[in-house]
Amino acid sequence: MSLQVNKESGVVYDPVFLKIIEDIQGGITVKTDRFPTTTKEIKAGTLLNDGGSGLWNVIKTVKVTADAASGETILAVNSNHLFKIDEYLYTNLEHAEKIVAVTPNTIEIAAALATGGVATGAVLYETATVATATALYDADAILEDTVEVRDGEGNLLENLFAGVVVRGTVKENILPYFVTDQAKLDLTARIRFA
Repeated sequence: MSLQVNKESGVVYDPVFLKIIEDIQGGITVKTDRFPTTTKEIKAGTLLNDGGSGLWNVIKTVKVTADAASGETILAVNSNHLFKIDEYLYTNLEHAEKIVAVTPNTIEIAAALATGGVATGAVLYETATVATATALYDADAILEDTVEVRDGEGNLLENLFAGVVVRGTVKENILPYFVTDQAKLDLTARIRFA
């Protein structure tokens, strides 16, 4: 038996998890009706919430890439997010706004930003309604491996089974989506962010 080299170059990715102490045996089922039509996969390191009905929800966050002054309705954001139209995005001053348009690097909200605007680097998150600052979902676990959401023809897959980690250490700077301070607090007893 001999070693045969078939490829001379390639990409090696840093692992999201530095240490996995405990996962959920048998995996979980991710709720699939919350993904934009352009989403083909959810990446390892995505934060998840146990919806309690056997279906788990993806926690959505986005980072602002340019200051947005009060009165503005369009936010420049990092393109790596899962937000879609008609969801609610926390902006500032204990207030959220409904999303009316999404492009790869912008999110447009229904009403102008309140006094103070939003600063570059702010991590915004999904809420349930306009009049709240509370995140829609609390973080309960982290997706272990990248999982396809759509088939080759773009059809949304159902019964999306995935492995999740409930105790371990993650490399925060390579997580696919940004993590809020509250999500870190939710996971403090079980997940270490390095």
